[in-house]
Amino acid sequence: METFDSFRPRSSRAQARLRERELKRKLEKLLEVDDEVTFKVGLEEDFGITPDHPKYGEMLKIWRGSR
Repeated sequence: METFDSFRPRSSRAQARLRERELKRKLEKLLEVDDEVTFKVGLEEDFGITPDHPKYGEMLKIWRGSR
């Protein structure tokens, strides 16, 4: 994002789109990780998803399948 964009007033819809783009960027970056330990740490730090999350196993399965 450009510096001048961050100071512009945004509608609630525009703010939601910005959050969505940032979330997508973070998720794509995390999926590019080749190390499972780093992926697990990223899930917890970036998204707050821990091993007790109901979809944690499914997320690992998807990541492993993309390898």
